[in-house]
Amino acid sequence: MKKKFLKNLEAQLRESMTAARAGEKISAADKYRCEGFMQAGVELGLVTDEEIQELIKAVHVSVYGESIKARRGKEILGNIH
Repeated sequence: MKKKFLKNLEAQLRESMTAARAGEKISAADKYRCEGFMQAGVELGLVTDEEIQELIKAVHVSVYGESIKARRGKEILGNIH
C-alpha cells in the first residue's frame, strides 16, 4: 500500500512540476488535490512528513535538474538584478 501511495504521489508531483517548468499555471484544484493526498497519507499512517519531503526534493531534482534551494537562490538573484 505504501509503495502504491508513493508511486501515485510521485506521478502527481512530476506532472505538476513538469507543467510548471513549461510555464503552465497549476490550477488551485490540482494543488489542493495533491496537498490533500499528502495529508491523507500522513493521517492514515502510510507515510511520514519526512518521506513526503524527500520525495518532493527527489522529483524536483529530476524535473529541474537542481535542488529546490539552488533554484530558489537563482530566482532571488534574478529578482535583484
